[in-house]
Amino acid sequence: MVRLLLLATTYLLALNALSQPRNAAQMLEKGELALEQRQDRTALAHLNECLRQDPQQWKAYYLRGIARERLADSRGAITDYSIFLEQFLNHREALFSRATLRFQLSQYELAREDFVTLLRLPASTGTGTESVYFELSGGATQKIFTAQSDMRSVVFNYLGQIDTQLKYYTRAITYFDSCIRLDPARADFFLNRGLAYQQAGDKKQAISDYQRTLELNPASSLAQHNLAVLLKETGSKAESEALLSKAIKEDPRQAYLYEERGHLLMSQQKWAAALQDFTKAIELDATDPDFWINRAICKEHGKDLGGALADLTQAIRIDATHEKAWLNRGNVLTKMNRLREAIEDYTVAITHYPEYGLAFYNRGIAKQKAGALREACQDITKAELLGVTVDEKVRVAVCKK
Repeated sequence: MVRLLLLATTYLLALNALSQPRNAAQMLEKGELALEQRQDRTALAHLNECLRQDPQQWKAYYLRGIARERLADSRGAITDYSIFLEQFLNHREALFSRATLRFQLSQYELAREDFVTLLRLPASTGTGTESVYFELSGGATQKIFTAQSDMRSVVFNYLGQIDTQLKYYTRAITYFDSCIRLDPARADFFLNRGLAYQQAGDKKQAISDYQRTLELNPASSLAQHNLAVLLKETGSKAESEALLSKAIKEDPRQAYLYEERGHLLMSQQKWAAALQDFTKAIELDATDPDFWINRAICKEHGKDLGGALADLTQAIRIDATHEKAWLNRGNVLTKMNRLREAIEDYTVAITHYPEYGLAFYNRGIAKQKAGALREACQDITKAELLGVTVDEKVRVAVCKK
């Protein structure tokens, strides 16, 4: 009887062992079908079960990587693509997907390795699975390509962006040169080369590339913004404002465009118009403390001290370590003759930025007004040591010498 039970158990175990690969294969098929139907969570469940039953179903790792990528699990997708690539080193789709995810996660050195490997692969390398990729070209048109197609310009573009981030500007520009030779009608290639030139300090070449970007894609708000910034720096403020206004008209949902035009208007002391731009920027993105600080400065110049104080308090709520917010709130409190509170704010600014010469200077003035002349003189002296130009009349008034 015991012998019969042992035989039956052995038979069942054997049957179970034989059924496992078949069940795993079935789960793989179900997962692939769900993926094709864009049922990504269902696909993920089937592929998890497939790999639980048979961890050597290599294709399941690749498919699960796709599912995880679609479900915004970038790190999980990278892990799955990496496991798959250990077995299929030259699989272009998996390599490209991992490279782009690493790029998005700012893993620039690792992304660079993947993109360089892609360039070295023969065009025919692959395993029969071909993904379709969609790329926004210059923010205007949609380009469709596959990892099996000649995608050298796309890879060069990524490599150029990576080297720009890593501050290897000369090499970045060389990559963008290659992009442009391969596809001279792509606005984003000129835009990205312009960014590299701008960060390298070559304003003339950057302006030229941004202008070419706008010839190819007049709706590129980033090109309009950056060109406006450079023109403002070179003294063409009217042209800069016109560009920013055009960009805002074409793309009114970008807070940074209103911010930049606001700065330009502030430089011309057009406080009311600048206030409107920073108000719009805040409506679009209320989480940026600089928007609140700049609007407060506009309100301060418009004699709305209460409004300025409220805006600076909000900036501090968003980022309590922002020394400029504390400094400016101290300035407003000084104008409101709330000297004790102003001195406290200047002190907080100095705590966050111990070399903040302007905060020492302004605290010294506030202390003078409060009658603490000895401490005021110490602050004014410290400010001068930190590079602040102190007028002789101020020094005499505060330090009595």
